[in-house]
Amino acid sequence: MNNSEFEIHPFNEAFYIESLLNKTRSILNDVELLNNIWKNGNHDCQYDDVILDTFQNIILNAGGISRFFWPSKNTGYYKIRAEKLREVYNMNDSNLLRDRKMRNLIEHFDENLDDFLKEFVSGIVMPKYVGPITYVDDPRIFFRAYFYDKQIFKMFNVDYEIKPIIAEIKRIHEILFLQLDNGGRFIINETS
Repeated sequence: MNNSEFEIHPFNEAFYIESLLNKTRSILNDVELLNNIWKNGNHDCQYDDVILDTFQNIILNAGGISRFFWPSKNTGYYKIRAEKLREVYNMNDSNLLRDRKMRNLIEHFDENLDDFLKEFVSGIVMPKYVGPITYVDDPRIFFRAYFYDKQIFKMFNVDYEIKPIIAEIKRIHEILFLQLDNGGRFIINETS
């Protein structure tokens, strides 16, 4: 089969739906875990690692979702698949999931860690922080941080606004469930 003949056949749509659901479900389970931590007042230093690991996992899975819509090899049938999925899920190139920083953060974690440590001298880098940004009154560098008053996760000193990421994941997740109810078939979504 050549690239011009590639298409996502109706009997294969369920595999894309299930693959994306695996990622959206994982993210929403992480969001539920975080909501339980906040609701139960467990956001003290004892839970910092759990909170930061969970946000890192959300970014990891969001990057995995991004690859379905903007593949690293944007040629041939990968490109055709991505174009079809962007149409089905009503996504364009301004969608926040297209952000390569988010994808590359985790995909090239080891290299990013090397670069981060080379750029920032030990002693000025804060390994972890969970709290309000209002308590940070100096220009600190963060390895991992979550500022709950601004809903920003920071890793390698790069900010990720969590609220819009979660909103987009929820939007995709709702479409996926409609598709499951439609017998594992794509529904072209006309709204964003």
